[in-house]
Amino acid sequence: MRGLEIRALELGDLPTLSEINPTFVSDVMLKVEREEQGTNLIWRLTEVPLERPFDRGIGYNLTPRDLEDMRGWLKEGNGLHLLALDLSRPVALLNVQLQAWNNTGFIWNILIDIDYRRRGLGRTLIERAIAWARQNNLRALCLETQTNNLPAIRFYRRMGFFLSGVRADLYTNRDLERGEVALFFSYPLDS
Repeated sequence: MRGLEIRALELGDLPTLSEINPTFVSDVMLKVEREEQGTNLIWRLTEVPLERPFDRGIGYNLTPRDLEDMRGWLKEGNGLHLLALDLSRPVALLNVQLQAWNNTGFIWNILIDIDYRRRGLGRTLIERAIAWARQNNLRALCLETQTNNLPAIRFYRRMGFFLSGVRADLYTNRDLERGEVALFFSYPLDS
């Protein structure tokens, strides 16, 4: 991480965030199966090799709505919003929002440019999020990812997050059939 600067995200940074290339490729995904027997419900997640790797592709980036949400968060001063720069080029972003109703922090974005992965930048950002959450006496950090992003899932697990939920209809009413199911992870902070 030599030469990288991590600082608070500013409103003027928002137009530059498209320079971060957060694409990912995965040759394995988690297959989600749901089994119901009366009131018993079982979710089974199994790693399945893909015939052809899933490639999120170039152009996977923040939407205008995402940028508008960030603009609001920055104006409110709610949360932790960090930008990593290599010289003046944005290479990573972290957005954590305080969820006062359940005393948690929700990680909306942790985007690491594909050329800057496996250098400890993601770990550093998560460690800063954990420190921020502890300073704010939160009980947990939470986040959501998808079953087709196994590299992210493995990273979150290494960082100490545990799978806390599956939602099979977050994106569409046919997420199970499409093979892209929302997974929620939590990092408990209280003792």
